[in-house]
Amino acid sequence: MRLVSIRHVQPGMKVGRSIFTEDGKVLLGVGMTLTDRLIQGLERSGIDSLYIDDPRTQDIVVEDVIRPETRQVAVETIEKTVKQITNSNKLARKISLKEMGLHFQQAFGSILDDLMQNKQMVMHLANISTHSPSLYHHSVNVAVLATAVGMSIGYNRAQLTELGVGAMLHDIGKVQLPAELLQKKERWNEAEMEIAKEHCMLGFNLLRKEHDISLLSAHVCLQHHERLDGSGYPQGLKGKNIHEYAQIVGICDIYDSLTSPRPWRKRYMPQDALEYLLGAGGHLFDHRLINAFRSHIAIFPIGSSVVLNTGEVGVVCRVDPDYCHRPTVRVLKDGRGNEVRATYDLDLKTNIKLFITGFEDDHLFSIGGLIEKTVD
Repeated sequence: MRLVSIRHVQPGMKVGRSIFTEDGKVLLGVGMTLTDRLIQGLERSGIDSLYIDDPRTQDIVVEDVIRPETRQVAVETIEKTVKQITNSNKLARKISLKEMGLHFQQAFGSILDDLMQNKQMVMHLANISTHSPSLYHHSVNVAVLATAVGMSIGYNRAQLTELGVGAMLHDIGKVQLPAELLQKKERWNEAEMEIAKEHCMLGFNLLRKEHDISLLSAHVCLQHHERLDGSGYPQGLKGKNIHEYAQIVGICDIYDSLTSPRPWRKRYMPQDALEYLLGAGGHLFDHRLINAFRSHIAIFPIGSSVVLNTGEVGVVCRVDPDYCHRPTVRVLKDGRGNEVRATYDLDLKTNIKLFITGFEDDHLFSIGGLIEKTVD
């Protein structure tokens, strides 16, 4: 299979990996034949790319680091909590979240079990995104990334659970923001940004009252936008005053936000998002945590369509964790843009004069001089 931009998808193509709705249900299953109507529906849902079956890449298997059923349970747990909070707000009632911590610990326990059983994939995370911009899937993605970092620096299961539950709930305060702000399709202005920043404190005040939620998990919600140099919010904390859990989640939050589409922008390339984070080491985040994060990210994920310096276009079919910037590419188009009659694989580790110049989908943004100014 291979990853294709929604604008390059054509009727008759078949879905290679299930596409999920915002609440974790299967929208389109594997093998579904796409039609104009289905493609238009995906665009309206904010899906900007999807995996398709292709005879030329049928041996390229893109595996999830967590099982689909594990993701669905986690998404449903977050969704249920969001609905409880939303209903309480509408009825002006005191929020009651019975056994909230237990439900999240159980959902995260499944995530952790999947990661522990799949350590080879955890060592080189490439495919955690559902290509859905929803809060629910973003929260699960951040939890997976944060847990991988925690595993790499030696956290025990209790620490991983505190970190992971905090990651799943890091944006829960957004549910208490004005509905019109959350539904806005344009980028927030300065005044709206100031309101949005309240989500950290709102979430913390909600979580710290729950007896079965660790206070450290609640502090992840409070501090995930704090930065080492004091430029973050809501308290402008510096250095060691920011808990390590919150720093880890802050790193993963930025990465998943940048590499996911938003109504006002397309997704950024993974290597550009990583470049931004590397540049933030030492002043926004601890270098050690940035390096731990970097060791788990595939710059060119398996299944992605890339362009070589020769002009050839192909699909990443293998990635060596020790040489993640030089994967093996299956060439589908020659340097003139013509489909090749017989595909061939190029191992960039041995073909040292070849290198990847970018992704085939040229609407992906280059991160350039991006400065984090938004609650994404």
